Amino acid sequence: MIMYNTSIGVAAGAALILVPRYWAWLRNERMPLRLVRAPADHSGWAAAFGVLGLLLTGLGGTMTVTHPLSEAKPYIDTIFGEPALMLGVLLLAAAWRISRSKSALDPERLPEALGPVGVIVFILGLVMTWCTLAIVRFDVISAAPAEEPITGLLHQHPAIENTFFAAVLYGPAALGCLLFPFAARPGSRRSWQVLYWAWTVAGIGFALFSAMNFYTHTGMVVNLTDGSAHRW
Repeated sequence: MIMYNTSIGVAAGAALILVPRYWAWLRNERMPLRLVRAPADHSGWAAAFGVLGLLLTGLGGTMTVTHPLSEAKPYIDTIFGEPALMLGVLLLAAAWRISRSKSALDPERLPEALGPVGVIVFILGLVMTWCTLAIVRFDVISAAPAEEPITGLLHQHPAIENTFFAAVLYGPAALGCLLFPFAARPGSRRSWQVLYWAWTVAGIGFALFSAMNFYTHTGMVVNLTDGSAHRW
């Protein structure tokens, strides 16, 4: 099952963590859980967004045009690969704009600069919302194979992983996208705060879960290859 969900998930999680923090500094917001220092050198942020954008565009694009990438779950191309591709292209555009000129970093001009992007991000939020509903309605994520360590222990309880993906990963990511055009308006502190925490929760969830999958997927391959029975 080649799905690239490990690297895509880590990259998407890192993006969801970094983007609201960079935006917070531009808005002169002092939000909790800052994790990074103020962007004195904006070229570093452009590089970070560019690296993440390249990963998501490349892997998400491959997943989108190669159908079915995974015959076991062909719909993963749609609900995972295509949103990743959209996010990757947006990150590349952000990296290009940040590196091109510092004029876009003026807090006074920020709402105007983010206006067109807000429409795209809002539409991405609609996509993520329907993906969230599909996960819940159609048992899309389901349970990990019994041969997979850690997550395979919940093999008989598919509702747990579906609920986790919907409530912790896709749902908050969708909420942040839907709030983006409203949070970009001047004086929109409340919607901005909800966006900040929604993307923070989704970002940490994506990053930690996908990082763990490097371990669990390796264990699953080992179990399937030589008949081992590693559960942890």
